[in-house]
Amino acid sequence: LKASEVAEILRRDLVEGQYTLTGNLTPGIFQDDCRFVDPNNAVEGLAQYRKALGFLFDPAESSLDLKSLAVAGSDAIVAEYVASGTLKLPWRPKIAPWSGRITYTLNSDGLVSSQVDVWN
Repeated sequence: LKASEVAEILRRDLVEGQYTLTGNLTPGIFQDDCRFVDPNNAVEGLAQYRKALGFLFDPAESSLDLKSLAVAGSDAIVAEYVASGTLKLPWRPKIAPWSGRITYTLNSDGLVSSQVDVWN
């Protein structure tokens, strides 16, 4: 896949699927053993990442607003967003809006081999 094609799929998955909150993503653009890193966790593998997301946020009370998404060279894509949400814990804590930046690294086949998310 070309970086521009992956970028468009990521754009759709972030805007429509809000996948960093729901796990609703297009698996075909990720390497099976993709590494997902954020300030709180590091998860190895697409299945583990999707499973972890399923436990975190209530999709009905969470949202992601994509601010920008751009191809950065031949092997990287960068997305910036603002998100907020309610955690799936018994006391339903609400997480105030936060700004984040995701850097996707692509392998030689054009698949995402790592996703690094940082936020304020």
